[in-house]
Amino acid sequence: MKSKTYARFFLMNVIGLSIAGLFLIWLSNNGALDFWITNQFFDSVTQTFPFQNSPFLEKVGHTFLKNLTAFFLIAGILLSIASNVVSVLLPLKRPLLNFCLMAAASALSISFLKSTSVHACPWDLQMYGGQAPWLALFADVLETNNPGHCWPGGHASGGFALVAGYFAFRVDRPCWARIFLILGFVFGSVMSFVQIMRGAHFLSHNLWTLWFVWSICFGFDAVLRFIAEKQKKLNVYHLA
Repeated sequence: MKSKTYARFFLMNVIGLSIAGLFLIWLSNNGALDFWITNQFFDSVTQTFPFQNSPFLEKVGHTFLKNLTAFFLIAGILLSIASNVVSVLLPLKRPLLNFCLMAAASALSISFLKSTSVHACPWDLQMYGGQAPWLALFADVLETNNPGHCWPGGHASGGFALVAGYFAFRVDRPCWARIFLILGFVFGSVMSFVQIMRGAHFLSHNLWTLWFVWSICFGFDAVLRFIAEKQKKLNVYHLA
């Protein structure tokens, strides 16, 4: 990718992520949109989420989609290993490795953030029949019995992590990159909606997941490009 083209790409991402981050901070602290959407799937009479234990959503929307997105990562790892010995895969060695690293880093980062979060899932909140209080994103919480571990959305990270393919292949295989971008948004959005219907996550939880995944992949891509440019200049210097 030419320097001017990448500079524009870099600037657009920095501006876009900054604006999106500020919007998500407001959304998470305000809560109104989160509550309004979640309320559409909550039965105030029974004080339950009717779809929480839906066999279809549990088996297809949760388990099947989770396994399907995991398949992409496992396939990427196997192809990356195979690219060391299979000649036809050799040109894809670098992007395959980058895809695996970006997707894994995204999923693991979301998992870590979720495991340390004090924010509870909707179905655990007092307003939805649970015991936990709702907390704004940057609420000052010293001690809490809040079950937490629900921010950002973990399930959706499997789908959104496919966005890693966009960054990994956008230079060498732009058509593949677009396919991964579409798959990432589609799978991530569907998996997000499933969890919202079940009362497992707020909209903002899943939007934060997308923001973190995109930021991690973008940052990873930027570092790799910086290293490649430095190496290229170093090689030119040695040849001179």
